[in-house]
Amino acid sequence: MAFAERNRGLLLALACLAANAVIVPRLFERPRPPASAEMQVALPRFVQVMMAGGDRFLAANLAGFRALVSDPYAMTAENFRILALVQSDTASLNPAHEDNYYIAAAILPWHGEVEATQFILRRATAARPFDWQPPFYYAFNAMHFLKNPAEGAEWLREAARHTTDEMEQINFQQLAALWASKGEDPEFAIRMHRAMARESKHKGFANFLEKRAARLENLLTIDRAIARFRAAAGRTPERLEDLLAAGLLPAIPEDPFRGRYLIDRNGKAQAGAALQPAAKEKR
Repeated sequence: MAFAERNRGLLLALACLAANAVIVPRLFERPRPPASAEMQVALPRFVQVMMAGGDRFLAANLAGFRALVSDPYAMTAENFRILALVQSDTASLNPAHEDNYYIAAAILPWHGEVEATQFILRRATAARPFDWQPPFYYAFNAMHFLKNPAEGAEWLREAARHTTDEMEQINFQQLAALWASKGEDPEFAIRMHRAMARESKHKGFANFLEKRAARLENLLTIDRAIARFRAAAGRTPERLEDLLAAGLLPAIPEDPFRGRYLIDRNGKAQAGAALQPAAKEKR
């Protein structure tokens, strides 16, 4: 009896330990809800600001923290919709929030929330004129998810304006020119090439863009002649010489890159590699 009184604390601790050993394993065996409770609701912005004591930047940080700790592997489509709302609120309260646009670009568009992502990236682009990444991610989403190379090219030009590194500017502009060429509006691509040539401070790159514009103009001229030939003859011409014979081209355009133009199997004008000069025969 005296022993029990003197060691009451020790006995209580041993009893708790024994109970823990029995109860905890049974708790882990019980079914649990998915671990995405942090994205169950999006509060109105004014409520978020009130809860942050009237500080919208603090409210943006708190909303951004919710996005930061969310687990996308345990989220449903509805959770991603809520996440898009939370991150859009963050962009509205503090558009320059860096973590917010990073997380949005990395997660949201891959789960169907492209529109919200583009809103966040537009806000970040306007608020961070020193940062090329928001317009670059916007351009990628326009090209990859929205299948709009023309819009993607415009936003690559915007990314070029957000960096002071000359090589980065050239890389963005070159990629923009390539994307514009892939679009369905060749006249837009030509205008974009010429505009970038005027903007570029690098004379060599500006000259390259002017040549690309001239090549695109030549291809457009040939494609229009092919369309007129097809309408008149009911078939696609096989060679450029067919267009000359029909009087639809005054001459075969000269490629500024010293390549040669041809008609591909789909009936479209293409620029091929330059013809190699014939080797001189050995005597």
